[in-house]
Amino acid sequence: MKTLYALDERFFALSDMHDYGRPQTAESDKQCLLYAMRQFLAGGKKEDAFSVYFCFSEIFSLFGRGYENMRTLLELLSDHEYHSGELLSKHRDHYSHSVYVFALGLAFYANDPAFRRAYLDFYGLQDNGRAAFHFLRLWGMTALFHDIGYPFQLAHEQIKTYTEEVWGKGNADSLFVSYGNFEEFIAIGEGARERLRAAFSTDLSTYNDLLAYGLQVREGYPRERVAPLLTERVIRQPNFMDHGYFSAVILARQMCSMEDFKPDMEQLDVLTAILLHNSFNKYDAPDRHPISLYEHPLSYLLILCDELQCWDRLAYGKISKRDPIAWDFSLDISENTLIVCYTYDSYIARTYNDALQPDVCLNKNYREMRDGVFVEKLKGYIQTTLRITVRTQERPKQRRTRLFASDDSFVSLCDLAKAIHASYNEHCSALSGEFISREFGDLALEFKLSNIEQAKSYADKLERINCFFSRKDLDYPVVEDFHRVETPYKDNLGFLCREEHVRWVREKLAMGWTYGIDYTDNETRDRKKHHRDLVPYDLLDEEERSKDELMVNNILTLLKKFDSSIRIYNYRTDGRPQLEIAGTGHRFYSDDPETLKARIKDILGEYAREYQVTVRTCFAYGADQLIAECAAELGLTLKAILPMPMETYIQNVREDALSHGRPFTEQDEQRMRELLAQTVVCRVIEDPKFTYAEASRYMVSRCDKLLALWDGRELPLEDDGRPINRGGTYDCIRLAEAQKKEIIRIDCYR
Repeated sequence: MKTLYALDERFFALSDMHDYGRPQTAESDKQCLLYAMRQFLAGGKKEDAFSVYFCFSEIFSLFGRGYENMRTLLELLSDHEYHSGELLSKHRDHYSHSVYVFALGLAFYANDPAFRRAYLDFYGLQDNGRAAFHFLRLWGMTALFHDIGYPFQLAHEQIKTYTEEVWGKGNADSLFVSYGNFEEFIAIGEGARERLRAAFSTDLSTYNDLLAYGLQVREGYPRERVAPLLTERVIRQPNFMDHGYFSAVILARQMCSMEDFKPDMEQLDVLTAILLHNSFNKYDAPDRHPISLYEHPLSYLLILCDELQCWDRLAYGKISKRDPIAWDFSLDISENTLIVCYTYDSYIARTYNDALQPDVCLNKNYREMRDGVFVEKLKGYIQTTLRITVRTQERPKQRRTRLFASDDSFVSLCDLAKAIHASYNEHCSALSGEFISREFGDLALEFKLSNIEQAKSYADKLERINCFFSRKDLDYPVVEDFHRVETPYKDNLGFLCREEHVRWVREKLAMGWTYGIDYTDNETRDRKKHHRDLVPYDLLDEEERSKDELMVNNILTLLKKFDSSIRIYNYRTDGRPQLEIAGTGHRFYSDDPETLKARIKDILGEYAREYQVTVRTCFAYGADQLIAECAAELGLTLKAILPMPMETYIQNVREDALSHGRPFTEQDEQRMRELLAQTVVCRVIEDPKFTYAEASRYMVSRCDKLLALWDGRELPLEDDGRPINRGGTYDCIRLAEAQKKEIIRIDCYR
């Protein structure tokens, strides 16, 4: 079984984006979207979902202006769910859900040749990178915006829930919401109407007419019956209000508002797919039938992915909170075959009745999967030959790491990113050297995303010094100056500057940048994706350090700029305790590196759930770098203790490897540089006599635990009174034992 991200990576390898509006930045923009997807699928966080919406909207310049043209609708969806969802009986998140649906569709296209052939045949495309890009555009619009009309359903259900709780469910005199001014809402303006007439050779005066026409073409549903039915379902609907219908109409209105609107059947397929995904085709459509892949692939895929996405959805409604769904998901997709596995914390749902006695029953969602009802329902909605196998497993839910107390629900990441960029421009204009000031809207997507990532990091940085931000008036000490916050660090500002540099380095590496000095201007640097500052913080000059200091100080000022009631608070306790783990091990070994990495990451990850973990190694060839790599991939704080200056040490490591018959390529050197650049501290502890001994002694003296990749052999430390093997793996273990440090051993054979 694979993760969703592993399957999505194949899609991005297939797609070619050079034919869209910005061919000069095509690869960079694709990397941005892939980066955003990786961030989101690693944790499902709402702020990472935002990055996916942002990248997609910017890449395709949706409705002429990228994200700005859709931000109100997307942010209102998120805000309405956050503030209104708890008033309902049943309601789960739709904002992050839509990004998961998007990711599922990409996985199907890339990994199921049967689906891909059907899609290509339907639209008359060749199986190449351009076709994958065609799918990305249409599917992204379908999946990411299929629930933007949910606030209309929320308003209806709030009144319905209220009246049912007051007078009882099913009561004949219960109120329901209808919408006034409806004819104006669905009327198509004259300019767009003319364009539609030219495109489809028929008169379409309302959005209901437009949707009905699309359904007639693809599904054979009679247009003269569908259009009035769509109206009737809105103006008199006592039971439910179809958010799928409103999502389709809202998206259609956005399309028709464009000055250069050029309607075609592909755009109409997006709209009708969204219309069909929720309730219309299940209950009300005349001559309704399960949707076939071959008659409407976008609709087929949206229904399939929408139903499959029943894991990791935040519950808002009262009943939804009592019926937990799966918390994790893995799958295999191949030719016309889908195997999915949902992971539940428990198959048992425990609640309390009116007498406060426990009610114990099987989780409804799990029960439907176990009994085959889940797949049976799904196949009632779509006509498919897809072989679907659903599995379940019980595993205690892992407590998520990197979740913080800061209340970021009221912070607009887009506006905050713009303010960060403006502040950076103002600061850099006074510095020496070349700097090109660009307005946020003119930036390449990668640099817009970089500002967004910095805005998203505020909560993380504050947590590292035992702080958080909130607009609530709380009984915690208010922070006005980072220097006055009591933490284990001597210099909080300096510590956060180091953390900001590491965050920036990891972002750059993930976006494909490498260390390099072969450029003289920013344009050349950006084109080559080489940067001289991909080095440890300790090797930065003062001018570059000042930029990190500005970014950290911005936390105090920019948050308040958005809302004067926002305060930064200091926890009364010390937050999560600190834990420093030193890493050591053999330079050369025979074990499989990936197997060792899995064991290392399991150990470090488990400690990271309870502690703020710092990992320190000497960065020698082999185990030291493997441990450092694991720490970097887990996002842990990383420190280096080098036995000599960095450039000299890199040369020493190269010569040592080659002298033992081991390769040390340019890629190996680049990997070592990249790891060192991610350290918050890179300290040199020289020992001319033994080379490594003093660095090892320093590292062990400051650790709480020693993680050792060791074969168990105790080497002699003297030869006729002459010290030998000092600073090696066994010497580190001996030093740790003498200092009564806990030793975590992983067997590693040479």
